Amino acid sequence: MNNDCDYTAGADIGGTNLRCGIFGAGGKPVSDERILMPEVPDVGFIIHNIKKFLNDNKKYNVKTVGIGIAGQIDAESGSIIFSPNLNWRDVPLKKRLEEELGLNIFVTNDLTAITYGEWKYGAGKGFDNLICIFVGTGIGSGIILNGGLYTGCFNSAGEIGHTRIVSGGRKCTCGNYGCLEAYAGGHGIASIAMERAYADRPGFQDIISESGGSIESISAKSIAKAYKAGSKEAVRLIDETGEYLSDGITSAVNFLNPCAVILGGGVLDGIPELFDIVKVETLKKSLKASSSNLKILKSVLGEDAGIIGAAALASSVYF
Repeated sequence: MNNDCDYTAGADIGGTNLRCGIFGAGGKPVSDERILMPEVPDVGFIIHNIKKFLNDNKKYNVKTVGIGIAGQIDAESGSIIFSPNLNWRDVPLKKRLEEELGLNIFVTNDLTAITYGEWKYGAGKGFDNLICIFVGTGIGSGIILNGGLYTGCFNSAGEIGHTRIVSGGRKCTCGNYGCLEAYAGGHGIASIAMERAYADRPGFQDIISESGGSIESISAKSIAKAYKAGSKEAVRLIDETGEYLSDGITSAVNFLNPCAVILGGGVLDGIPELFDIVKVETLKKSLKASSSNLKILKSVLGEDAGIIGAAALASSVYF
């Protein structure tokens, strides 16, 4: 191994885990780690664990670190304007990390990082126009237009989870009503199931049982388990989720006319059948001109897409 080589680190700050990785030339991974996030994460926790990860891997000559996080990012300062899943507002993350680590830091939206990773090294290779959509606790997306990332005028393009699909509908974590995320994100699916379970406990007993016997513990994961076991209500929920997701994706397809749509995220990974539902419905609903040659693909990089993309983006900025 050539330890004089420049390496780039990537970090993906999620609501459940902090993922860290180090990459060499061509995005080749050399080290990675998953760290469980506390219930109320703060910036100090992130800084401490990224610093520890880099110190544990001193043999690699890391020059820069790319950070992906769900939320709106100020492109110039690298500050977190708002991250709903972490409840962070106006956090100067780039500045704090640069002060602590003494390295070049690049902060971006997590789906921007994921999209860049899939475009460079995953399912999006060879496409000049694509949309990458990940369904996890929330729903985010990134956009490649004419062979490059499209981030919009204020660095917030791609918030497909906060497009309105139901006028005056369910309240979303962003504060608005009727967002796609409130119906088809992991948190939204669980909230709908809880409401229905309180109204019809016997009918939702399969889902409640998979949730440890508690309605309050219903999650996308427990719904997925009930779905696999053939629960009638779980099947209904997932079918509805597929309808809502395909509605949102159809709007994006008709608006942007991409060559490909890449789908991934914990909810789709946990319920693989949902991919097929969304694919069929999206192709059925989209305008013929937009969908006749459209490719709807599964993510290749999976849960590694965020750290791979964040590292690659940082490398593109500083090297």
